[in-house]
Amino acid sequence: MNTMENKTYNLQRGLKSRHLTMISIGGTIGTGLFLASGNVVSKAGALGGPIAYLAIGILVYVLMKGLGEMSTFMPIPGGYTTYSGLFVHPVLGFMVGWNLCINGFLGLGAEIVGGGMILNQFFPGIPPVAFCIGLSLLILMLNMIDVKSYGEAEFWFAGIKVVAIIIFLIVGVLMVFGLIGNQGFIGLSNWSSDSMFPHGFAAVILMMTGVIWSYLGVETVVVAAGEAEKPQHNVPRAINTIFFRILIFYVGSVTVMGLVVPYENVSVLSNGYAGLFEMAGIPGAATIMNIVILTSLASAANSIVYALSRTLVALSKEGKAPKALSKVNKRGIPVNAVILTLFLGQVSLITSFVSPDKVFVWLISIAGFNTLLGWFGSFLAHYRFRKWLVANGGSVDKLKFKMGTYPIPTIICLAALIAIAIYTAYSADTRFSFYIGAPMLVLYFIIGTYLSKKGKLQEPDYKPYLEAHIDETEIK
Repeated sequence: MNTMENKTYNLQRGLKSRHLTMISIGGTIGTGLFLASGNVVSKAGALGGPIAYLAIGILVYVLMKGLGEMSTFMPIPGGYTTYSGLFVHPVLGFMVGWNLCINGFLGLGAEIVGGGMILNQFFPGIPPVAFCIGLSLLILMLNMIDVKSYGEAEFWFAGIKVVAIIIFLIVGVLMVFGLIGNQGFIGLSNWSSDSMFPHGFAAVILMMTGVIWSYLGVETVVVAAGEAEKPQHNVPRAINTIFFRILIFYVGSVTVMGLVVPYENVSVLSNGYAGLFEMAGIPGAATIMNIVILTSLASAANSIVYALSRTLVALSKEGKAPKALSKVNKRGIPVNAVILTLFLGQVSLITSFVSPDKVFVWLISIAGFNTLLGWFGSFLAHYRFRKWLVANGGSVDKLKFKMGTYPIPTIICLAALIAIAIYTAYSADTRFSFYIGAPMLVLYFIIGTYLSKKGKLQEPDYKPYLEAHIDETEIK
C-alpha cells in the first residue's frame, strides 16, 4: 500500500497569476508571428496581411471566451480536449485530443526548425540539424524541473518578447513619420494598389490557414488552468486581456511591418522584424532582433511541450492514450509525456534532407489546417456546454465567467472555420495540407469510434466540479 502511494503523484498548482498571464502571451508569440508573418505579408500583401491576422484574431478571442467559460467551471489539466469529449461526444474528444497532439508535434518541429534557421545565420558553418537537436535538449531540460520553474522561465522569456515588440512598434511608427532612418517620411507609400493585395483578396483567405497556426498555443492558458493557483480568478483575468494583446502584438506589428518594409522584401528567411531595424539604421539592431526571435522560438516551443504533455496526461486518464503517459513524478512532472512530446517533435530533423524554409512552410501549412478541428471541437463544446450544465442541475447565471453574447459569435465562428477548410481544399496553393490533414482526421475518427464501441473511452471526473457548482447555487 505504501509502495503504491509513493508511486502516485499529481500535477501541482504552482503557477501564479503573473505566470499565467505571460504563458498566455508566450504560448502564441513565436515562429507564427516572427517568421510566418513574413510569408503571410509576402503573399497576402501589406494590408492583406494585417486583415488576415485581425480576422483570425477576432475568432481566437471568441474561442478563448468559450474556453474560459468552461475552464473556470472545470479547471483540469488538458481540459481543452476534455470538453469536446464530455459536452459533445467521446469520439470527438478523442479526435480533438490526438489531433492537438499530432498538430503540436508538427508545431514544435516548426519552432525548432525556425530556431535552427536563425542560429544558422549566426554560424553558417554548422548545419541547422545540429541546432535543432541542441534546442530540443534545452527545452527538455526546462520542462523537467517543476511547473513553477517552467512558469518562471516562461515569464522572463515572454517579457523579452513583449519588450522587443513594443520597441519594434515605436521604431516603426517613428519611421513612418520620417523621424528615424534615411527613408524620410514613408506614410502610406507602401500601401499602393499593387502592394495592398498583390495577389487579390483570395490570397488573404488562403493565408488565413497559416495565420491560424500563428495563434496555435493561445489555448495554453486553458491547459494551464489545472496547475494554476485560484483558476476561477486568474484564468478569466488572463483571457480578458487576450484581444488587447492580439491587436497590439499581432495586428499592430504586422501593420507596421507592411507600412515600412516593402512586401516583396519580406519572407520566411528575411523576416520583416529584423528588416525594419536594418532600415532604421540602428547598429546591430537586426542581430539583436534575431537573438530575441531565437529566444521567442525557444519560449513558444517550451509552451508547446508543456501544453502537449498535460494534454497527453488527460488523454491517458480518459483511456484515450497509454496509461504510462499519465504517470507524474514527485515534482509534478509527467516525465513520459514530456519525453514523448520532444521525441515526436524531432520531425524538425527533416531539415537535414530538405531546405529549412521549405520544411517550415510545410509544417505550418499542415498544422494550420489541422488546428481547424481543435478549434471546431472547442466551439462546438462551448455551444453544447450550457445545455449540458442545465440538464445536469447547474445554472448558467452562477458561472464565474461567461461569454456575453452567446451563442451567436460561436455559431458564426463555426461557420467561418468550415468555410476556411473548404477553401483550403479548393485552392491549389493549400490543397496539399488538406490532402495530408483530412486523412489524419478520418484516421482519428475510425480509431476513436473503435475504442468507444469497446468501452475504452472514459468520462473525466467532472462530478466534484458540478457538485461544487450546484452547492454554491443552492447556498446563494
